[in-house]
Amino acid sequence: MNMPPALPRSPTRWLRIRTRLGLAFAVLLMLLLALAALSVYRLSGLSEGLNRIVDDQAVIRDSVNEINRNAEAIARKLLALMSPDAGLRVAAYPEIEAANGRLDDAMQRLALVLPAGPRSTRLADVKQRLSDYRSSYILVRDLIERDDFQAARALLGGAADSALSQLVGAIHQLAASEERAGMAQARELRDQIDSDRTGVLALCIGALLAGLLLSVGVTRSILTPLKRAEDGAELIAEGEYGHRIPVDSDDELGHMASAMNTMAAAVGEREAELRRLADVDLLTGLPQRRRFIADGDRLLANLPAREQLAVLICIDVDRLKAVNGVLGFDAGDALLRGAAAKLQGLFEGVAAYGRLGGGTFAALAPVLRLEHGSVLAAQLCEELEHKLSWQGQSLDLSVSVGVAHWPEHAADTEILLRRAEQAMFEAKRLRQPVALYNPGTEAARALHLSLLSDLSTALQQDQLRQLLQPKRCLKTGRIIGAEALVRWQHPQRGWLPPADFIPFAERSGRIRQLTDWMLARAVRTLADWEAAGREPLSIAVNISTLDIQDSRLPTRLAQLLAEYRVDPGLLQLEVTETGLMASGTDPIAVLQALKGWGVRVAIDDFGTGQSSLAYLQQLPVDELKIDRSFVQQVDADPRRQALLKSIVGLGQGLGLTVTAEGVETEAELAVVTGCGCDLVQGFLLARPMQLPELEAWLGEQG
Repeated sequence: MNMPPALPRSPTRWLRIRTRLGLAFAVLLMLLLALAALSVYRLSGLSEGLNRIVDDQAVIRDSVNEINRNAEAIARKLLALMSPDAGLRVAAYPEIEAANGRLDDAMQRLALVLPAGPRSTRLADVKQRLSDYRSSYILVRDLIERDDFQAARALLGGAADSALSQLVGAIHQLAASEERAGMAQARELRDQIDSDRTGVLALCIGALLAGLLLSVGVTRSILTPLKRAEDGAELIAEGEYGHRIPVDSDDELGHMASAMNTMAAAVGEREAELRRLADVDLLTGLPQRRRFIADGDRLLANLPAREQLAVLICIDVDRLKAVNGVLGFDAGDALLRGAAAKLQGLFEGVAAYGRLGGGTFAALAPVLRLEHGSVLAAQLCEELEHKLSWQGQSLDLSVSVGVAHWPEHAADTEILLRRAEQAMFEAKRLRQPVALYNPGTEAARALHLSLLSDLSTALQQDQLRQLLQPKRCLKTGRIIGAEALVRWQHPQRGWLPPADFIPFAERSGRIRQLTDWMLARAVRTLADWEAAGREPLSIAVNISTLDIQDSRLPTRLAQLLAEYRVDPGLLQLEVTETGLMASGTDPIAVLQALKGWGVRVAIDDFGTGQSSLAYLQQLPVDELKIDRSFVQQVDADPRRQALLKSIVGLGQGLGLTVTAEGVETEAELAVVTGCGCDLVQGFLLARPMQLPELEAWLGEQG
């Protein structure tokens, strides 16, 4: 047994496919989860930073606006302090204090949102300006309280107004600075978003590549062994049972490859055994057909130059089925073993021989002259035909033998064997012990097979023609009907008479299709005549032995007559006396059914079938048609005239109409008339004609 080549094992090949796939999916899932978590984390940080910037800017904007509003409010109230009305001054003080308190609150909010560093320097400047403003405000208030309005007005218009203006300017500078800082933070945040997007994209590409590499690796670890297994399976299927699939893993694929290798070894062993058994017949030990043909070809190839003639003899044991059926298969097997022993004893070492199957044997022997083949076949029959005793039963063993000559009949053993088998079948058909292959018989069989195939086409393509031969009543001289005959206008072979295709159509079963075609054509003709107002004429159609065994024929015919509304009495069916006698089943039931529908029945070719009078009495028929062999040249033989008169008397005595067929001369017509025949038909009256010709002929008859 060939061992599969060893392959290096990958570290992962010991893992099962399910485990490999699970790990691959787990790694891919982890990569996706890590990427998702990183993206969520970064997005959360960016969102928090954005919210913080927005909130800080809002607080700064609101605080600056608050400082501006309160600074303006204080400036307006400081003017009220200059009023000589003490009530107005007293009312202005609380409002100024409240505005100062709101300024302090706004400053505290700014201090909370502004980080230490350059941005807090601006806030310190604002605080200094606020401190300067308050110092000026306190001095102005003290001067007013001392009623030194002139000094207070001078201070208010000078240092106090300047401190307040500087405070407002510092606030505006702070607002502008914080706006720039916010924009810088926004740009920084946007740059960070761009950086994070690039990073996430890079991570996605990296995860995709990692997943792709992982999937390729896992796929290759599965598909490569599968491809090797597929290639190996194809080689094994082609008959290379010695091929072994390499096994490089302990996973499911490795187990499958090992199982396929085991299967290939088992199938190879079984096929070798089958080949051995196929060459030898187990019952007889003789070579079977294939080996016999090979042995025969070797024998023919090795014949000496002076011995370039050989005969192939095909032998078939007769009545083997009867032996098996009556005495059992053990008796049949004993018969075959005895025949094989005789064959082996006769041809051992001098010829190729074997059992072809069933009770058929064959032997190929070289001869010096072809005449020796007949002597050898006769000797073989003498050797094989003997009495066989089996458990007290005595059987006569007989054989049918066919002979074919090499190289006259074929160039190789296989074709020569087929020719010898055909000769053997011909011997069985002719009931003779030995038959020599006749090429003409094969040509006739091939012609019949070709015509059988063409007959189906002829029925479909309307190649058949119905001819009608008229029948005359001798008493009235009137034409009372016609017999329908079929002819085949073959596209290559021209007109074919019935004898060329009717017999093998009957043997093959195609005659039923032909009968149905003839019946349909005849019924349509009767319907056309009735529609045209012609004088009623009957049409007779011939039916075969198979037709009168068909119990469905009466029903089909009744449906056909009903479809065309034709009187059944105008249709007549003719069946030959030989067909009645050869029928495997009793035809009386079918004939009675036809009579029950009103169809007339005639016995055709009467006098050739050896039917008994008792059987004739039972048949439900209306007419006897005397075969033309009794009519031909009846005028020249008085004994035949007496026989003809007896047949006519017999038929009329049974109440049947008697028709003489094949009347061709006036002398024959005179004898037929003198014997008392009712109807006459033949070339003297008219030859078969196609329908238009018949209708024209009927017109000429008046």
